Amino acid sequence: MNATTLRPMFLGRIRLGLPIVAALLAVQGCNPSTLTPPLQLSTIEVATADPSSGSTSQSTDDCGHDYFPSEEDSTWEYAETNNMTGPDHSTYTLAESREDGFTMELKFSKGVTLRIEYACTDDGLIMLDPLQQFVGATAGGPDGSATLTTLAHSGLTMPAELNAASSWQQYVQWEARGSDDVLHGEYTWDFVAWGLEVTTVPFGTFDAMRVDTEIHGTLEGEDYGTCRTTTWYAKDVGMIKEHFSCDLLGSTIDNAKELESYDSP
Repeated sequence: MNATTLRPMFLGRIRLGLPIVAALLAVQGCNPSTLTPPLQLSTIEVATADPSSGSTSQSTDDCGHDYFPSEEDSTWEYAETNNMTGPDHSTYTLAESREDGFTMELKFSKGVTLRIEYACTDDGLIMLDPLQQFVGATAGGPDGSATLTTLAHSGLTMPAELNAASSWQQYVQWEARGSDDVLHGEYTWDFVAWGLEVTTVPFGTFDAMRVDTEIHGTLEGEDYGTCRTTTWYAKDVGMIKEHFSCDLLGSTIDNAKELESYDSP
C-alpha cells in the first residue's frame, strides 16, 4: 500500500464515519448554526505526552459537572435523523465511573456500539483520543488497512465552569500508517458557549446552554473541510439537543438528535 491508495481509503473512511461522529460530539439542533460573531480563541500549547497520561484529579467531586452528569448507570435516549443514513435511535449509558474519569457506552439501532473514555481534571472534562473514537482505530479499504495513532493531544472537551461567552479548544495530531506509507493530519475543535436558550425537546423544555463548535481538519498540511456543531446542555441532565453539519469531500452531512428520556439512579 502506498500514499496513492492510503489517502483515498483513509478519507473515505472518515466520510463514512461522520454520521457516527455526529452522534458523539461534542461534539446539534434542527438547522445549521451560524457562528456570529466570529470565534474569539486563544492559542493553546500542543501536548506531546500520551493523552491518557496527563494529570487528573483524584477527587470524585471533580467528575461531577453541572451540565454533564457522571453518575454510574445514568441513561440518555435520543431520537436521531441523518440525511445519509436516515432515522436512528441511540442510547447513551454511563457504564463506569472512576475517581479520575468515566466511560460512556453509546448504542445505535443500526447495530453500532462505541465506548468513549473521559478524563476528569481540575480544568474540566477531556474526551480521550477523540479522533479514534470517531473513525475507529483502523481505517480499512480494498487495498489494505491503515492504523490511526494519536501523536499529540491538548485542550478540553468541556471546561469545569461552563459560562456564557467562554471559549476553549481541543487539539489532536494523528498519524495513519499503512503497509507502505504514512499520512499525518490534525483536528482542532473550537468551542464557544453563547448562553442560555429556551429549548424544547421530547423530554421537556429547558433553559439550556448553547455551545457552538467548529471542527477544522488537515491532511498533510492541506485543509480538507470544516464541520459545525451546535449543542444544547441542560443543568443536571446533560446534552438535550444537537445538530452536526459538515461539507467534506464533496458531500454534505447533516445529523440531528433530541433527548427523549433521561434516567439517573
